[in-house]
Amino acid sequence: MNRIKGLAAMLLAVCMIACTAVCVYASNEVVISANGEQTVTAADNLVIDGSECTVNLDNATIGSTGSAVVIKNNSNVTLNLIGESTVTGDSSTESCGIYVEYGSALTIKGSGTLKVKGGKYGAAIGSYGTERNLAVEERLKCGDITIAEGTVYAYGGDKGAGIGSGNHVNGGNITICGGTVYAFGKNGGSGIGSGYGTSGGAAPTAAVGDYDAGNISITGGTVYAAAFDIDFEKFDYMNPETYAGANTFAAGIGGGYGASASNISITGGKVTAVGSCGGAGIGSGRGTSKAKYYDKDAFKVNITIGGNADVVAVADDDHRNTAGGGAAIGSGRGTHTGGNIAITGSAKVVAIAAPKANAIGCGATVSPVDGSTPVSESITITDGVTLYAIAKEVSAVDSNASAFSCSNNIGYDNALTSTYAKLGVKEYTTPEDSTSIWANIADITTAKKLTVKVVTPVKMSLRMEDGTVYKTGDTFSAEAEREYKFQMCSNNWDNNTYDDNGNGLCGTVVYTFKVTKSVTKRTYIDDSHTLLMPLGDPALRTDTNFFFMAYRFYNKKGNYNKQTGIVNVVNTPLESLSVNLPLGSTVTADGYKAMVKVTSANVFIETAEDKSICYTNYYWNY
Repeated sequence: MNRIKGLAAMLLAVCMIACTAVCVYASNEVVISANGEQTVTAADNLVIDGSECTVNLDNATIGSTGSAVVIKNNSNVTLNLIGESTVTGDSSTESCGIYVEYGSALTIKGSGTLKVKGGKYGAAIGSYGTERNLAVEERLKCGDITIAEGTVYAYGGDKGAGIGSGNHVNGGNITICGGTVYAFGKNGGSGIGSGYGTSGGAAPTAAVGDYDAGNISITGGTVYAAAFDIDFEKFDYMNPETYAGANTFAAGIGGGYGASASNISITGGKVTAVGSCGGAGIGSGRGTSKAKYYDKDAFKVNITIGGNADVVAVADDDHRNTAGGGAAIGSGRGTHTGGNIAITGSAKVVAIAAPKANAIGCGATVSPVDGSTPVSESITITDGVTLYAIAKEVSAVDSNASAFSCSNNIGYDNALTSTYAKLGVKEYTTPEDSTSIWANIADITTAKKLTVKVVTPVKMSLRMEDGTVYKTGDTFSAEAEREYKFQMCSNNWDNNTYDDNGNGLCGTVVYTFKVTKSVTKRTYIDDSHTLLMPLGDPALRTDTNFFFMAYRFYNKKGNYNKQTGIVNVVNTPLESLSVNLPLGSTVTADGYKAMVKVTSANVFIETAEDKSICYTNYYWNY
């Protein structure tokens, strides 16, 4: 009996030691407090407490009472998505789907899909709140959120953002640099940014403008954000019936009802944002008509769109009356300014405003401060931008801004009607009662078509962004001043072919090329992998050291009867092999002696330090 008691005590001790990293209680609450990696497949609640860790969500289902996932006490967490996982907040209590406490950080990666729903007064991913409470406001502020990979669906709870803050809470730092994101606010919460701010009123409610969406940065990926749940598969920005939704008064990206949008930056990726009933597509939420409910010193809107961002911003109408709505890019209805807006670089922007609001600038109705017409602080649109903006009854762009500037190739017309526009694969006619502004009008409607000749090394191809593959000697049609993306590929040597089904090797570096009047000779910008070609020489030529490297394989102890194979490229091992390979890729190479495999290595293909060298030697240790 004593031996049995002793064994039981030992087992209990082992179990206690094992639980120092992860404890599973009877209620199926999983608590992670140690650093490292953990896989979760099911839990009522997942709590990460003071940990720097990676959590693999492997087809997981999480959610019971309160916030389904809690990240707190300065935790730094990477959620790795595997398969399809669902996280659901509690709709009956103040909670989130994934609560990221202020001071903690969350990064979402992986190849899987995550569907998250917020709880009462909470974001799907971010923070939650209740009636304003200054004692807990900073604690409930949203922590840092980064989405780098995967597919994420984020549905805000009542008065919560899809991604960001909850009711009566400021937003935090939100970064999207990759993946595919669908984010939907609810009942005054934005798609990405802040939850319901305030409509003003008696204390302790803050004034309109006091709450803020935080810092929102989008540098890559595909993002769909709306202030209400809509079907983006059916979305058409020139057909309001496809995005007419609930009257939620919030921005697609930016402020919730009554909230500012002090810092929004979109410099890459493909972004579609839809605001509702006075909320901007990208910018602030709806304001107010009463000065006593409005804080003009706190209200801020700062928006930058640049780089190669591809943006569609739409503000839906107020369907309850004819008072008008928010700007497509700028401020919501009932504010005193459209803020500071800059559209630069090679950004492509479509901006469709609600009635009586500027497409870029201010929302509808007079300033709540003094009853004047709202005027933006600063609007800048530079050369290289492709812009199509539509407003009804007012200017497409707030041309009364104190620092309004447009570069010379932008056509501005307050009475432009029935203008033909071809945007993407769709063709539109501007509504007759609308005004519009065009940037790079030639690029949109009558862009000059050029024949680009492809020149590649032996047994290599180019893979374009749409999947089309070209070999040397091929030609294709391109538009001047438009950017195109491509990757270098090594062909399969047996059939001299690259495809996406296992023939050849596709490089990991994404290059950009453009035929442009800005250069007189071929120019390569190494930092951004950009090739500029003059109008008189529209040939896409790829050079050693910038696009590929020739690798020669040797044996250190003599090359007699030596062969080399490269997976997907050289299937049959060859002697004296010299093969062109795309930079930035890792290739699996096999070494053979007398056709017998003796070694294998993963070889990273990089450029030579001496740019006059056009090949690199690789030696097998035989």
